[in-house]
Amino acid sequence: MKKKLTPEIISTYYETKFPIDKFMSFIGLSNFKNREFGFVVGKNRFVRNISFKNTEKLLEFMVKNSVKDAYVGAVFDTPPSKEHPIQKLKWNYREFIYDIDIDEYDLVRTCGCQGAQYCKECWSLIQDAAVFIDQTMREDFGFNDIIWIFSGRRGVHGWVRDPIIQKFDKNERVAILDYLTFIHDEKRSQSIDEIPNEAKPLRNRIYALTAKSYLEKVTSKKLHEFGISVNKAKDIIKQVQNSDDFDHTKYNILIPNDSAVRKKLSSEIVLRRYPRIDRKVTMDTNRVSRMPYSVHGKTGQIAIVIKDIKNFYPDSAPTVWEALM
Repeated sequence: MKKKLTPEIISTYYETKFPIDKFMSFIGLSNFKNREFGFVVGKNRFVRNISFKNTEKLLEFMVKNSVKDAYVGAVFDTPPSKEHPIQKLKWNYREFIYDIDIDEYDLVRTCGCQGAQYCKECWSLIQDAAVFIDQTMREDFGFNDIIWIFSGRRGVHGWVRDPIIQKFDKNERVAILDYLTFIHDEKRSQSIDEIPNEAKPLRNRIYALTAKSYLEKVTSKKLHEFGISVNKAKDIIKQVQNSDDFDHTKYNILIPNDSAVRKKLSSEIVLRRYPRIDRKVTMDTNRVSRMPYSVHGKTGQIAIVIKDIKNFYPDSAPTVWEALM
């Protein structure tokens, strides 16, 4: 029987168990009073343009209003309020955040899950995307302070917190997104071979991570549809599954040297397993994002920090009821 998430339970969590110090380690005390917050309160009413003088006032608000969902936004030159909405303030900075949700993969999921539903088969798409993005930000752009957070329901958020990137404006954020999301159409019709030479590290990473993951999980019957013999398909899958390391060199050796086969297969790999990023979340400097360690108003799960994204599964995230035990 599903437990009911009552206002009393939510308030008790924020009053007794919410790790305010851990949360503050994410956003820092500097300019806290100029930071925007947003909340879902009452009968699912979303309010924003709210700021607090100190963390005590923040907690007091969350407890008093039994907030169903809590969000944190950017820092402005003046504390946001109803009298001073963010649209009229000067923007200072905001963390660079990626939002990856499982429902973005509805077009390509073959397990039967849809919307916020997930299983271990389709959740691997989220894991693959997070690992891919994490490596790209570290290796291609040189960022180091990256943390992944479970959203509490259907996805994960990647916080890039290096000081220099927090100041990036919309155009600079879009430039990074354009590098990562070289494919903009929903059907992902572009193949790996069409990635330009200036994005060579990205192309090689697609072979090393995306292609490997696809070939590990694909069936020989499916590969046969692309013009690969069943025996050759079985051999490809076996070799990839037994390979700790995989790159474009091994891909070129294993896959038949037929341009038509390669184009169809590489397009399928990109379509099925390349990261699907919500660009608006990352590029919009005024966007609010779910507050780490807050309660998700629909599931009751805690938006925890993910220690090992490769092995994280949502069912392992604690609920508010478990936190209060």
